[in-house]
Amino acid sequence: MKALHFLPYLRVFEAVSRIGSVRQAADELGLSPGAVSLQLRRLSETTGLTLLEKSGRNIRLTAAGRDFAQTVSHAIGNLAVAVENNAERQLENHQTKLTVALPPALAIAWMASLLVQFADARGVSDLAMRSCIRASDVQWDDVDLAVVYDNPPFNGLWWQVVSDVKLRTICSPLLFPRLEGSHRDRKLRDVTLLHEDDGREWTRWAAAARISLEGSRSVRVPSVAVAVASALQGQGIALVSDVLTRSYLQEGRLIQPFATAIPASAGYYLLCPTEKAEAPLIQALAHQIAAHLRGD
Repeated sequence: MKALHFLPYLRVFEAVSRIGSVRQAADELGLSPGAVSLQLRRLSETTGLTLLEKSGRNIRLTAAGRDFAQTVSHAIGNLAVAVENNAERQLENHQTKLTVALPPALAIAWMASLLVQFADARGVSDLAMRSCIRASDVQWDDVDLAVVYDNPPFNGLWWQVVSDVKLRTICSPLLFPRLEGSHRDRKLRDVTLLHEDDGREWTRWAAAARISLEGSRSVRVPSVAVAVASALQGQGIALVSDVLTRSYLQEGRLIQPFATAIPASAGYYLLCPTEKAEAPLIQALAHQIAAHLRGD
């Protein structure tokens, strides 16, 4: 390859050809007009091309100069893109630690597995998971990204919806024969209702489904994760989101005995500090979570 001794002068030539003035190009570059003129002469000498010519008190590009200016402009643009792309890859590769806070039920259902696979694919050597439910539970000095079951606004944070939440009844297939009469009688007599709240969600669901809860048994559990686990064991019927139970339903370990669904009082949201929102690793994880929920 022919020695490219003219490379040091391209920045000055690009500025002069774009602006059309030595003085204004000098101001932009922080050089003196004399230094700019000297570099332009050196460029012509090293390339052997007449790139500029005088036009009164100004200068203008020759035909060769116009062709050369277009090539230089494209080359500088391509170099800027290459630098930006590689800087992003380098930042992503250097971010080998990732800490995610998430609800335990979501971690157990599928997200812990997704996070481990994501960390392996992205070269994250130090993955940590923290427990949270609401945004107020998150200790941001030690967390990069959080998934919360909450409602906006989330002041001072970047956020996006993971999923709206619809609550549906779930139970083990082993329990279903006991529920067949409930379909006919519109009652859940002698059925154990599993819930983590004060029973308000079951009351709303019963009104929407037009089913009586009279004669049912209530078991309040410490978390929705325990409600799902108890339903899997055939201990009762729970009212939870498809976001938590999709894999169990696909495997046939759980069924939805009633079609009625009600909107939950909150939704799942991704949160992170605003200064981290554009980090490639954070955006890649957000996209992978969204793809999982779409079933991609």
